[in-house]
Amino acid sequence: CVEISILHTYLQLCDENHHWWWSSFFIGGSTSIWFFLYSIFYFQKLHISVFATYILYFGYTFLASLSIFLFTGAAGFFGSLWFNKKIYGSIKQMV
Repeated sequence: CVEISILHTYLQLCDENHHWWWSSFFIGGSTSIWFFLYSIFYFQKLHISVFATYILYFGYTFLASLSIFLFTGAAGFFGSLWFNKKIYGSIKQMV
C-alpha cells in the first residue's frame, strides 16, 4: 500500500500536480475494496439463509473494511509525506 502511494505521489509530482494529499490516502486505502469484495465471494460459499446472519456478517465486514481503509490510507499518506520531505529536503541542501 505504501509503496504504491509513494509511486503515485512521485508520478503526480513529475507531472507538476502538487495535490497529492487525498490521492495518497485513497490509494493506500484501496486495499479495503479488495477485502470487501472477497468477503462477498466468501459469503456465497457459506450457504446461509437466515436474514439476521446477512446483517451481522456484512455489518461487521463493513466495519472491518472501514478500519482497514483508515489504517492503510493513513499508512499511505504518511509514507508519501515522508517521501516528500525526503526528496524536498535533499533539494534544499543542494542549494
